Amino acid sequence: MYKMQLTLLLAAILLVGALTVPSFAQTIISSSNSSLVGQNLSSTGLNITFGPGQVNYTYIPISGQISFDPNNYNNVTSVTQMTIYARNSAGIDTKTNPAANGTFSMMVPGNGTFSIYVIPAKLDYLDSSTNETYSIIYPAESKPYLVNVTDSGVTGIVIPTQTLQTGLQMNATPMPPSVTAAASPTATPTPGFTAVAALIIVGIVAAIAYKKK
Repeated sequence: MYKMQLTLLLAAILLVGALTVPSFAQTIISSSNSSLVGQNLSSTGLNITFGPGQVNYTYIPISGQISFDPNNYNNVTSVTQMTIYARNSAGIDTKTNPAANGTFSMMVPGNGTFSIYVIPAKLDYLDSSTNETYSIIYPAESKPYLVNVTDSGVTGIVIPTQTLQTGLQMNATPMPPSVTAAASPTATPTPGFTAVAALIIVGIVAAIAYKKK
């Protein structure tokens, strides 16, 4: 009786284990240098998902060029500080930093339409000859640059930019508008003063005439 109970317990444990393992299927997002790429892992008993569908991605190369001017006010001194992202239709991002000459390359999972965007997406500049400020706008996550990637990949991508005029930078403290100095006032006797002087003169003349009589 004891042996039968032990056998039934072991059988129940094995049954639960067999039913439970498939429910813990793993989702793995593989990087371009992953050792899993190209391998058939179905024999492991795990449901490996590399993206839409239960298949391994074939990584495809894309490459191109990004323009850059280091004379900005954003403390971005080298194009290598910028980050280029490629996002596929499943929302999987692949990112890279350009080389010092502005060229870049990366391996993306599968073909299809990719959204390319850059961070930072805006750099600010000053045209010293005109003193006008402007910005260079790169594709942003909200407004990406779309690229169609074929089975063989794509080369020669030129990430577009847009120049946006932003205003005028002052190079000196503005002075207040000039004011014309008023003419120096000329003193003129008031009517009251003239009347008083006339009365004094009349009085003096009358007094002299009275003394002569």
